[in-house]
Amino acid sequence: MSNKKILIAFFSMTKDYSFGKVERLVKGHTEQVADQIAEITGSDLYRINRTEALRPERAYEPKPIENFDEYDIIYLGYPIYYHTMPLQVSEFLKSYPFENKVIIPFTTHAGSGLGRSVAEIKETCKKSEVLDGLAVGSAEVQSAKQKIKDWALKSLAEAESR
Repeated sequence: MSNKKILIAFFSMTKDYSFGKVERLVKGHTEQVADQIAEITGSDLYRINRTEALRPERAYEPKPIENFDEYDIIYLGYPIYYHTMPLQVSEFLKSYPFENKVIIPFTTHAGSGLGRSVAEIKETCKKSEVLDGLAVGSAEVQSAKQKIKDWALKSLAEAESR
């Protein structure tokens, strides 16, 4: 396990809208990937809640992350919507001080890969280092366990060397 403190912050949906159908999931695709990364890295998990940024008249008020300043490495997971991250994730990034942290994005998608989300993270978190992300197709989450493991270990080693 890492000598640096690691957090996996993720937003996940329990409905799959891929391929022209809506399917109810017990656990969302992004959460499944987040759980795998947590198991591999020994990281803490934090769910970005769906309701936190849905109402424009209400300011984003995230559930507090205790001792956020102690985390060195943040795996950031989200589904891709129209080539970008959900509003909840964007607002989450604006709500905490990410200066001097390493951010490692991962997404689940139905064909858009990482979209433009990495560029948006770099724009929002200018004083952070953003590493290469992982894009996992929604249809391949169950079969991508080795791919996820290999990427998680490689990205963690890279983040630790910073």
